[in-house]
Amino acid sequence: MTQPPYGTPSGYPPGYPPPPPPKKRPGWGWFVLGGGLIVAAAVVGVVLFIWVLASFFETDARVPADDRPYAVTVGTDGDRMLWLELGMNQSCEVVDTQTSEPLAQEPASGTLERSDRDGSWVGDTRFAPGSGRLEITCTGGGTVLVGPAPEIGSFIAGILLTILLPLGLGLVGLVILIVTGVLWAVRPKS
Repeated sequence: MTQPPYGTPSGYPPGYPPPPPPKKRPGWGWFVLGGGLIVAAAVVGVVLFIWVLASFFETDARVPADDRPYAVTVGTDGDRMLWLELGMNQSCEVVDTQTSEPLAQEPASGTLERSDRDGSWVGDTRFAPGSGRLEITCTGGGTVLVGPAPEIGSFIAGILLTILLPLGLGLVGLVILIVTGVLWAVRPKS
C-alpha cells in the first residue's frame, strides 16, 4: 500500500494543529498555601492586636502617693504619663535628679483609662522624661503608675495595620482556595 501524496491523515482538517493536551489539576500544595495564608492572617491579627494594646499596659514604676519622694528610672525613648488611681485625689511632682529641676507636665489629651488586677487608673499628665532618672513625689493616697505615654498617631496606625494586614492575607488565601478549588473541579484527573 502506498502513502497518500499529502502524508498520513491525522484526523484533523489540513492546516489545523491538534489541540494541546488538557491542563493538569492543581496540586495539593495550592490548597495548603491558601489555608496557610488564612491561618497566618488569624495569627498575625492576634499578635498585632496584643502588640498595639501592650503600650497601654506597660509600666515603668509604681509610686505610692504618700507625700514621700521616690527614685524612679524610666526610658528616655518618648514621653511618659502619670496614671492616677480612679477615685483618689492624687497629684504628683516630677523632678529630674540630674538637673534638680521639676519637669513640666501637660494634661493628657482625651480620657485614657486602664485597669488591671490591682485597680483602675486614668491618664492624668504627660511629661518629657529628661535624663530618665527621676524623683517622683505624689500625694493623695493609693498608687500612681508611671509608664510610656500612648501616642495617638502610632496607635491609629497600629489599629489600621491590625485590621488591614490580616484582612489582606486572609483574602489572598481565600482567593487562592477558591481558584484552586474551581480548577481542581473542572480539570480532569491526570
